[in-house]
Amino acid sequence: LPFYFFRGIDTSFNPSLDETPTGSIAAAFEKLNEVDCFGDVGSISAVATATMAIQSLPVIQTGYRGLMLPVCEDRRLAEIGIDEGMSISTLLLLSCVCGVGIDTVPIGGDFSVERLARLYLDVVGLANRWDKPLSCRVFPVHGVSAGEITSFQSPYLVNSKTFKI
Repeated sequence: LPFYFFRGIDTSFNPSLDETPTGSIAAAFEKLNEVDCFGDVGSISAVATATMAIQSLPVIQTGYRGLMLPVCEDRRLAEIGIDEGMSISTLLLLSCVCGVGIDTVPIGGDFSVERLARLYLDVVGLANRWDKPLSCRVFPVHGVSAGEITSFQSPYLVNSKTFKI
């Protein structure tokens, strides 16, 4: 039998793709009195509190150990991107106090390589400053401009607006 070493548990919060809002991280935070619309004022405090709570669990932890905000994997987050105009800058600001960085964010296929490079520099700057792993997983969508809605046909992705960098 192979011998395995226990390296820990990734205690990150992840959304589900349930049709109901119960699987949404963003919808869960909007149940709090302090958060009217996720991404608006009150969100940073709520996200920071949730992240501190899961990072203080008395287990060996590995991975991001925080809150994940993948736009195309969270129905309410995708909806906020469409209806409320959430920006990449807002997601990056929330990443200062949570887990993953920029995750599954669709961008228009007409994006500027220079602006994408600056976004990478911002993510690297935050990761280095706070000594934490952050990712930058954007999806360039060919033939679609920033602000237009995606038309993904994947059961693993939710459609959202394409974000401007």
